[in-house]
Amino acid sequence: MATPASPRLPASERLRRAGVAAWSVIGVLILAAFSIWALLKIRIIFPPLVLALLIIYVLNPLVAALERRGVPRALGVIGSYIVVLGGIALVVILLIPIVSAQVSDFADRWPSYRDDALQFVNETAVSIEDRIGAQIDISQVSCLLGAGEGGTQDAPTTARCDQVTEVFRQQVVAQAGRITEIGSSILELLIIFVIGPLIALYLLIDLPKLARDLTALVPEGHRGEFTDLGTKMSRAVGGFFRGQLLVALIVGLLSALGFRIIGLPFWFVIGAIAGFFNLVPLIGPYIGGGLGFLIGTFSGGLSLGLRAALVELIVQQIDNHFVSPNVMRRTVNLHPVTVILALLAGGTLAGFWGVLLGVPAVAVGKVLLAHLWSTRVLGSDVSPAGRSSVGEAPSVVPETLEGDADGRRT
Repeated sequence: MATPASPRLPASERLRRAGVAAWSVIGVLILAAFSIWALLKIRIIFPPLVLALLIIYVLNPLVAALERRGVPRALGVIGSYIVVLGGIALVVILLIPIVSAQVSDFADRWPSYRDDALQFVNETAVSIEDRIGAQIDISQVSCLLGAGEGGTQDAPTTARCDQVTEVFRQQVVAQAGRITEIGSSILELLIIFVIGPLIALYLLIDLPKLARDLTALVPEGHRGEFTDLGTKMSRAVGGFFRGQLLVALIVGLLSALGFRIIGLPFWFVIGAIAGFFNLVPLIGPYIGGGLGFLIGTFSGGLSLGLRAALVELIVQQIDNHFVSPNVMRRTVNLHPVTVILALLAGGTLAGFWGVLLGVPAVAVGKVLLAHLWSTRVLGSDVSPAGRSSVGEAPSVVPETLEGDADGRRT
C-alpha cells in the first residue's frame, strides 16, 4: 500500500517559514563575519589549534575503537600517540638518507642548473627582442639566480646586481619581518609543534566530558537537532582532513614513483613536495609538475622535462577521477569550482590559514544552510546523521566527541 503524501503547507505558512529562514541566514552570516573579524585579531592561536584539530580528527577514530574494546580512554589516547608518532619517526628516520643524498646532489649540480637557466633566459629574451623589436632587461633574473657568483663573462657586476635587486630585497626583508611578527620563525614553529600535540592530547582525553557539557548548554527541546547538526558538520570537517591526508600521501607516492621510472633527478624530494602541497586541494600536482619540468629540462633536456610534466598530468587525472572522488565522496562533496572559489576567498581573508581552512569552512556552511532550509522552510524533521546500518539510534554528539569514559556511546 502506497504511503500517503504529506499535506502541502499553505502558501502563507511557506512564506512565513521562508522569511524566518532568510533572517536566520542573515543572522548566521553576520555572526560568521564577526567571528572571522575576532579570529583575525587573535590569529596567533591558529597554528597550534589547527594542528591540534587535525590530530584529533585523525586519532579519535582509533581511540574510540579502543574504547569500545574496553581500553580506558586515557590509556587509548597515550597508546595511539605512541604508535602514530613512533611510526612517523620511523618513516622519517628511514627517509632521511634518501632526502639528504638528493639535497646534496642538488647543491652540487646547482651551478650547472644556474648556467642552463641563464642561457635559456638569454635565448628567450633574444628571440622575443627579434620578434617585437624591443630590448628586454634580464639583469634582475641574472642577479637573482646568482650569475655573478659563477664568474660568467656576460654576468652583471655586483654593483649592478645591488642596484637592480634593491627594491626586491627591501620587499623580501619587509615580508620576512611581517612573517616573524605573526609567529612563523623557526623557534615559534617548534613551539607550535609542541603545543599543538599537547592541546590535542588533553582534548582527546576529555572529549566525552566536553561533549556532555556542550550538549547540556542547549535547551532540552533542541538537543536532538543540535547533536544531529553537530554530527553532520563534524563528519564533513573530519572527513576533509582525513581524506586530504590520504590523498596527499597517494599523490606523493605516485608522483615519486613516476619520476623514478622516467629517471628524473631528485625524484623523491619533488614527489614529496607535490604530495605536501596537495594538502591544499587542486594545487599539489601543478607544483610537482612545474618543478619536475624545470629539473627535467635543465638536467636531461626538454624531452625529460615534458615526460616529468606528463607524469604529473597522469597523477592529476588519477587523483581527480579515482582517488579524490572515492576518498572524499561521502564527506565534503563540493564542486571543483566551489573549491577554487573557497581557496581564493580564504587566501584573501586569512592568508595561508584561510587557504587551508577555506574548503572545510565552506563545507560546514553548506551543511548548516541545507539544514536550515530543510527544517525551517520545508518543514522536514531532523534527519538522523548517526544511524548505523543495523538500525542503531542516532548519535547525540558530534562524531569526534562520541564515546564516554567507559567506552560507551553517550
